[in-house]
Amino acid sequence: MDPIFKKNVDAHHSFKLKNTIGQSFDGLWHFHEEYELIYIWEGEGEKIIGDHVSTLNKGDLLFLGAELPHLFSCNQNCAGMDKTGSLVIHLDDNFLNESFFNYSELKSIYELIQQSKSGIEFKGDTKQIANRMLTMFELDRTNCMLEILSVLNSLSTTFNAQTLASDGYTSTYSKKDFQRINKACKYVMRNYQKDIALDDIVDIIGLTKAAFCRHFKKVTGKTFFTYINEYRIGQACKLLMETNLNVTEVSYKCGFNSISNFNKQFKKVMDTNPSNYRKRFNN
Repeated sequence: MDPIFKKNVDAHHSFKLKNTIGQSFDGLWHFHEEYELIYIWEGEGEKIIGDHVSTLNKGDLLFLGAELPHLFSCNQNCAGMDKTGSLVIHLDDNFLNESFFNYSELKSIYELIQQSKSGIEFKGDTKQIANRMLTMFELDRTNCMLEILSVLNSLSTTFNAQTLASDGYTSTYSKKDFQRINKACKYVMRNYQKDIALDDIVDIIGLTKAAFCRHFKKVTGKTFFTYINEYRIGQACKLLMETNLNVTEVSYKCGFNSISNFNKQFKKVMDTNPSNYRKRFNN
């Protein structure tokens, strides 16, 4: 398995650009010491930011704080897509420190950086930001750095921003913690349409049931069965938006054995029922 802790920006540099268009997301639950601005160029699947779980879609634009655990995974529908992938800017945490932004002219950017500790998703014309990110690959490093600051300023002043992880989310993690969580999450992604039993997971992880449940809650901030339900609801949302399957068919395709439980879990996660969610999307 690839390292769970990643170092992305080279020494003596303040940022690094990455163009991963044409590469699938690795589905790795990881963290790094850099801030991350990421635009999803193409693809669909799931994103986990701290204790937040939701669908991953083309056009998503996210700003993630340093050492905030996250995961991007691709579902079966985007396997083999030529333009799957993302545009990424990693920013050294020493570059985005408080002393640099302790001026009134940079107040809005500083507030954005503070918000990013919980992860931010931007709503609006995200494609324009993607186009600006693409042009950065043609600039020298000094002008590129200035353009990054300009982009952060635009995001802090002209875009609606939604924080993702809960206010109280904190992660006490180690590399071994993340390795175990990765195994559990990948098992759910492969098997969410079936019944998932704790016995299956603990055989893979090598912990007792009680130890695994404590461990999962400690690292992710939620129970394992809450994660399973949220993942299944995320897949259900996609089917409601993109297919003509009725609600009962959607529920069974996503691993729910009863329509009443599906409706209950959907309401809990999405704060509406499946039929109203579909109507809202269609409108």
